[in-house]
Amino acid sequence: MSFIVKRFTNSKIQTALLLLAVFLCYTAMYAIRKSFLAGQYTGLRLGYGLDAKTMLVISQVLGYMVSKFVGIKVISEMRKERRTYWLIGLVGFGLLMLGLFAVVPPAIKWVMLFLNGIPLGMVFGIVFSYIEGRKNTELLAAALSATFIFSTGLVKTVGLMLMDYYNVSEYDMPFWTGLLFFPLFLVSVIVLNKIKGPDERDVEQRTKRVPMYRQDRRRFLLQNGWGYAGLVVIYILLTIIRDVRDNFIVEFWSEQGLGGTPQIVTLTEIPVAIVVLVVAAAGIWIRSNSKAFSIGMMLMAAGAVLVIVSTYLFDRSVLSPVGWMILSGIGTYLPYILFHCLIFERLVALLQFKGNVGFLFYLADALGYLGSVVILLLKEVIGFKQSWTRFFITIDIQCAVGILLLAGFVLWYFDRRIIRKHRYVAPPASYNFYNNNINNNKDAQKV
Repeated sequence: MSFIVKRFTNSKIQTALLLLAVFLCYTAMYAIRKSFLAGQYTGLRLGYGLDAKTMLVISQVLGYMVSKFVGIKVISEMRKERRTYWLIGLVGFGLLMLGLFAVVPPAIKWVMLFLNGIPLGMVFGIVFSYIEGRKNTELLAAALSATFIFSTGLVKTVGLMLMDYYNVSEYDMPFWTGLLFFPLFLVSVIVLNKIKGPDERDVEQRTKRVPMYRQDRRRFLLQNGWGYAGLVVIYILLTIIRDVRDNFIVEFWSEQGLGGTPQIVTLTEIPVAIVVLVVAAAGIWIRSNSKAFSIGMMLMAAGAVLVIVSTYLFDRSVLSPVGWMILSGIGTYLPYILFHCLIFERLVALLQFKGNVGFLFYLADALGYLGSVVILLLKEVIGFKQSWTRFFITIDIQCAVGILLLAGFVLWYFDRRIIRKHRYVAPPASYNFYNNNINNNKDAQKV
């Protein structure tokens, strides 16, 4: 018995269990959030000449956005002992709304997707709280971030197969897809709560993560506003590219003549996931927080360049649709996942402020989804009518140029204020730039 307990508490086994648990947990959430995107809903009439699927997407994203704004406070202040109840309650409610989506009259189906999105936006912050502040957070966050690329294609493939091979209607399909993954979700939550938190070595390298209350959030924004604002705008642009790609990839492949091949949605994302996650997970080998942050920003700029070049080549018919989806996917998801695996995590450790990653994520996420909703509304309501392929090209080029310029600004800002100082002065691990010493130490005031 003691041998079994010892093996379960072994750090390598715990890391493996955490990797699996966070992947399965968020994949199951994606099955409840993203599976409806496998349908096209061409027979659904909402009136006013509006495209039904676009309005369904907007409805859910609006609910998801509301959840992100609520999460700025809820996630940053959440106590560890409440996480299990929140996870099960939020995901269970989202699944229930999909059940109602299948049976309510067509005119109010969008309401069910709005309600479906409201709880699900807080799931990421809760799951991430189990893995942040560890010396191997990048590796664990890579497993969590794999769901952004691989699992979103997987759940849509499962949805398409339910409709194609089992004659499930496109209105029933989201509920049944979510139900298939729900047992995996419950098992993953149990595992997450059995794993111990960060140890002393983790805290020494990455700082202790604690609830972040209103005064802490305000202090962080006052002291790091311009640099953080640049990161948020980059995140907004990345969210717009990712959401357009994610929400309407089925329509894109239909325009390319591959609408009858459901596997294409998953297969093109596999090489993207492999490349991006290997690069992101490699961050655990960079011990210096300042160096890791700088490298992350340079990779972000490189991703923007890759999007611009691959999109230009596709537009000139030099690159195939499959090649474009893979290369632009790498250029989009690499910086997006670096935010989750490295950028915010190392910024917290670098600045050594009192708080957690949840606040940084949720403010950026809330504004990111707001930007995504605005773009979709402009396209649909103002009458910006064009093919999804042309829309993808336009969005990719414009957003990538903005990301490239902003990445340079953010790197300059934090290099001038923080990183350059760390190159020449190695402060004690216990030194806190932004708390007790800020009013007494002149050097700290210059940071």
